[in-house]
Amino acid sequence: MTFELTDELTNSIIDALEDQDIEYAIDAKNNSLIITDGDFDEEYSPVEDVVIDEENYYSIPEWNSHDGFSLMEDFVNDLHSPEARTQLVNALRSGRGVFRRFKDVLGFYPEVEKLWYRFKNQRLIEYVNEWYNSLRETWGLKKLDFEIEETEDLLFDDFSFSAYSVEQDKREVLECFDLCAEEFCDELDELQEKAKIKKTLIDLFKSNEDEKFGKAAIGFVCRSVSKEFVGCIIFSPCLENSKQAALLTSFFVKEKFRGLGIGRKLFEQCITELQNRHFKLGLVAQTIIPETITSFLVRSGFNKIGSGYVVNLN
Repeated sequence: MTFELTDELTNSIIDALEDQDIEYAIDAKNNSLIITDGDFDEEYSPVEDVVIDEENYYSIPEWNSHDGFSLMEDFVNDLHSPEARTQLVNALRSGRGVFRRFKDVLGFYPEVEKLWYRFKNQRLIEYVNEWYNSLRETWGLKKLDFEIEETEDLLFDDFSFSAYSVEQDKREVLECFDLCAEEFCDELDELQEKAKIKKTLIDLFKSNEDEKFGKAAIGFVCRSVSKEFVGCIIFSPCLENSKQAALLTSFFVKEKFRGLGIGRKLFEQCITELQNRHFKLGLVAQTIIPETITSFLVRSGFNKIGSGYVVNLN
């Protein structure tokens, strides 16, 4: 007797995979998951005299703590959020209580936590579907195709992207430069030297702020669902040739939100807006640029000219 892997049954199996205290089986006749034995609340009654015969009753796919740990490792290995990744790596190396520590770390990074649950759910859906297709082969049936929702598109539901507003956003954009200067100075050993260089960088970043971040500025700002400022990108029209070129004056994503694709989305939105406004060139003339930004610029089509970068927007 065969059974259909419905969405409801898939979700029930996924919930059961990590429950090591209860034994489950699939009732093929009723197309449902049943409890056969284990440590459960009194409100549940096991179905007695169940024989896993792979005809009327089927066992669910195997899943143990090693599988769960491997899944966490895969997630961390693919995670590009540096701060969260470091903390999660430490949790995985902590030994006893690793699952609890992993969960505790995720609690400090809500967006990464949502990414983890979506990643885990997608991988488990894939795992259950592969198991079901192996059963279909034994039944002499054709394998079924299945689709997984894009994690990135779902993640962006947790953020809002809006056009830069001088009145609403300028203060927080300028505050980002303090964080940016702090990052540049992290590798310096002498505190006095670090403080001086940090102040110099902040002055450089914020110079001509009315020109860089005034009403003529073109850009986008990202905020979380709780309205926290996440990041921004700002271009300023070059005054001497304002209809031809725009200069990048700010591109920043807070550290705990990095690796989620936010910077790329901000960048793509802003480039599209510049093209819609018929700008011909996008310029990056800042001589102090993080290595992560330079590689991003090259991947995005910018060409290096001297100490700066330029992209043709036509």
